[in-house]
Amino acid sequence: MKQFFFLLLFSGLMQAQSQAQCKIALDTLDQFDTTRLIAAAPVVLGYLVPTGALAEDLDGNIYAEEAKAIFSYADENNIRSFFLTLGVIEHKFHMIDKGYTVMIKYVDGPIQQLLNVPDDPEFDRDLIMWKFMHTCVIPLEVFHMMKNTRVEKIRIVYDGYKSTIVLSEAQQIALQNAVKCVEEALREKLPVRP
Repeated sequence: MKQFFFLLLFSGLMQAQSQAQCKIALDTLDQFDTTRLIAAAPVVLGYLVPTGALAEDLDGNIYAEEAKAIFSYADENNIRSFFLTLGVIEHKFHMIDKGYTVMIKYVDGPIQQLLNVPDDPEFDRDLIMWKFMHTCVIPLEVFHMMKNTRVEKIRIVYDGYKSTIVLSEAQQIALQNAVKCVEEALREKLPVRP
């Protein structure tokens, strides 16, 4: 599953989500073990950052997206949860342990820490940068907060280094719409109760 998210995050898919548009990248149900996975289309976060690679004409640096996010829901073996997967590029390698190392700040002020299970970083030879993937567990109260309030900034705390991703207003709306989109897809598949 991690390889799928990594590919989805860095495949270069560009999307412009509007409030009226819901883009689901994945909605599967495994018939053998009834694992359910719903994932919204990737959302670009932050700025364009210069990479370590030279442009083809040697006039300067090429630029890459600072981060991408996928909001998802998984239901496996009676464990149901929402997840925020962040794909981030960094100029240097940083150590990070699993734990409460990702924080989100909302536009109206509150800050919440998220349980982060980072994947091993990968060096991208084309960008001459490190790619990090952080999978954060989203508790139900955080899910409702993200659905009703826009996220303004995301902070990742590495060992000895802090990285802050600032979201533009359009990115804030796109991330909020991704949360709503996953909820909408989940509601459509719920069994009807008599």
